[in-house]
Amino acid sequence: MSGGDDESEIGNFTRSELECLLRAGRSCRLSPSAMLCEEGHPAARCFVIRKGIVEVVRRLDDQPQVLSTYGPGSVLALMATIDGGPCRVSLRAAKDVRAVEIGPRELFEIFKGDNRPCATLADKLTIAAIRRLRQSTDELARAVHRSVTRAAQPGRLDSDELVRIHAGNHAWKPLS
Repeated sequence: MSGGDDESEIGNFTRSELECLLRAGRSCRLSPSAMLCEEGHPAARCFVIRKGIVEVVRRLDDQPQVLSTYGPGSVLALMATIDGGPCRVSLRAAKDVRAVEIGPRELFEIFKGDNRPCATLADKLTIAAIRRLRQSTDELARAVHRSVTRAAQPGRLDSDELVRIHAGNHAWKPLS
């Protein structure tokens, strides 16, 4: 890893955690419109964004819709990489992206935590996953509550809101 430039790109990882990520994965560059993973297909790897912006895209009414964007420090496609299930959303580079891509085998090596920086990194990734799932559960509970208490159409859930909640489970903002 070269100098402080890499550290500033992913602000919430320590230098040793970044080194652990770079050892586990490989650096890659993605040009605009490049797909990191596609909706309905298994994720072959997860990504930690170092530089650039990635869009979370989902097909709605047979049209691709950008639901959100993620930048440096974001962890993308982690759960699909761990469980081997299909991606529920597509992840597309919005502009030039630099990332660390990590395959399932290498990801599990991080979780084994053979050394302190990798163990700390595994803890951060695990906590991020738990926080994101808790946040999604809270968002879903609020959406259901609004649908039940809404006078105009009680019991009707906002499908766009549900899609955004669901998409958020597959991409996380920078770890804190």
